[in-house]
Amino acid sequence: MKKVYVSICLAVVSAAAFAEFKTAPEPKDVPELLKTASGETVSTREQWETVRRPEIVKMLLEEEYGVRPVERPADLSFAETAAPEECYDGKAVRKRIRATYSGPGGKGEMNFSVWIPKRATPSPVFIHSSPRPSETADKVDGPRPVYWLPVDDIVSRGFAVAAYCNQEVAEDWGGANVATSGVFKVFGPQDLLNRKPTEWGIISAWAWGMSRILDWVETEPLLDAKKAAAVGLSRNGKTALVAGAFDTRFAMTVSCCSGCSGAKLNHMVLWESEHIKDIMVAKKWFAPNYAKYVGMDRTSKMPFDQHFLLALVAPRLLYVSSASEDAWAGQRGEFAALELASPVWKRLYGIPGLIAHGFPKIDVPLNAGNLGYHLRDGFHDITRYDWRCYMDFAEGRGW
Repeated sequence: MKKVYVSICLAVVSAAAFAEFKTAPEPKDVPELLKTASGETVSTREQWETVRRPEIVKMLLEEEYGVRPVERPADLSFAETAAPEECYDGKAVRKRIRATYSGPGGKGEMNFSVWIPKRATPSPVFIHSSPRPSETADKVDGPRPVYWLPVDDIVSRGFAVAAYCNQEVAEDWGGANVATSGVFKVFGPQDLLNRKPTEWGIISAWAWGMSRILDWVETEPLLDAKKAAAVGLSRNGKTALVAGAFDTRFAMTVSCCSGCSGAKLNHMVLWESEHIKDIMVAKKWFAPNYAKYVGMDRTSKMPFDQHFLLALVAPRLLYVSSASEDAWAGQRGEFAALELASPVWKRLYGIPGLIAHGFPKIDVPLNAGNLGYHLRDGFHDITRYDWRCYMDFAEGRGW
């Protein structure tokens, strides 16, 4: 009898999960994006930029991602670690760069590679965060290479791409809780499990690294720093969103399968997706304050949600993508957050936001507005198809 009961329960859960993908539940008790802390409705660009946006920045830094002790270090410097080399049949040049900096805890460094197409004008550039060493970012090392960059496609379209290994900025899983390298060692806090409630975590540190690469891009005459995009998959998709939200020099932000605490709306009953209680197992990723929202992520008690983060990108370009078999990332929740953020573009800046007529079919990109989205057929990954969609979107905006 017990086995029969369990089987029935599993069948019901499976049916419910399938149904929610086809016809997702409506968001519920969603915090109001365009209403200030004092209850005033935000109806103008000035109100957004001087009142509401600063409120949201402060809230997300203190309650979710953490407050950084430093932005650009005073002694940040860059050096090429090897002579530039031609690659991809002479279509591009590869440069290897080392960034160095120092602070109270000593010296730190990060290395990145940049592939720059040969063209008459400065190239727009994607800055890609991943755990993969930059030396092998463009190498196919198996039937399903993880975090592989299709550099051949990218440079052929006239885009440059920079890749760095996020572990050089802050180690992720494994190792001691006390930082012995990277930005936490240099600027603190060094004990990541015993931080003050509002101190920054690993996601913000990785985004900090993306901004430091943008510092270098601004010095490179072959690149167009006014057309720089932050790109990442999964936890690095969260990282790209944080980079693009808080560093307004990024002209475009791209999130791939970023899920919970990335692009996914929490105030939505998506049982198969990750929730705050799940993601806070990785306590070092976020500010300690974020733990107090465990269990509150689908109730009106939580005063913010991820559409707040997406809205901080306005009026710049934003592209969110999901994968059809990646229920853990909550595809419907990612799309819902994009829809809820869209009014900032349209109402306050008077430019097209997300142009959509409901949740799209698989492999049918929505890229007519300044917000883009697609649901790719397949699993949790960033693929050649995804990159082609991102480039199509950028090209459609004059890149």
